[in-house]
Amino acid sequence: MSIFFIYIFLFTFLYGIISTKEVPFMSDFPENLKLQRQKKNLTQEDLGRLIGVSGVTIMRYEKGARQPKLETIKRLADALKIPVAALIDINSPVISKATDRFISGKHPEEIETYGDVMDDIVMNSPIGSTINEYQTAVAELNQLRLDMIILCYQTLDETGKENLFKYAQQLLENSEDFQTSMKEHLTEDK
Repeated sequence: MSIFFIYIFLFTFLYGIISTKEVPFMSDFPENLKLQRQKKNLTQEDLGRLIGVSGVTIMRYEKGARQPKLETIKRLADALKIPVAALIDINSPVISKATDRFISGKHPEEIETYGDVMDDIVMNSPIGSTINEYQTAVAELNQLRLDMIILCYQTLDETGKENLFKYAQQLLENSEDFQTSMKEHLTEDK
């Protein structure tokens, strides 16, 4: 559930950036789709075949006469070998509708697709590289902590190792109890 709150925070943060600045990859879906398709030298029929729809459907997407589902946008991005963020505006009705459906919890089958799309948008946004740097720094810090724990463990006598092991088990049990109580608390709210 915490990853959900991270996405909401990033979604809100990006909305603030986008509403104050014009970001090139965040313009109109129909225009972006047409531009990306043409960059790949694909006809509407070709692109339609790649994702399992007709060329007429692609034409309707490009004219704005039809709005694709989030899953279809992901398939389009995959077929064009581009990030989803190159196609859609984070403020688009598609994302707003998907966010509402995700938050409502009425369509659990869409959660994975929604998460993938949000990952794509966030990681290809202006703050994506900062997030990557942060994740790398956290991983390095965790590795240093682990190395320090191993070094300290190796200096302990048998009694010290046994006490440390018991303490670690207690921490794990407390952590599992905490996670269980959080899950129960979160499911009570539904």
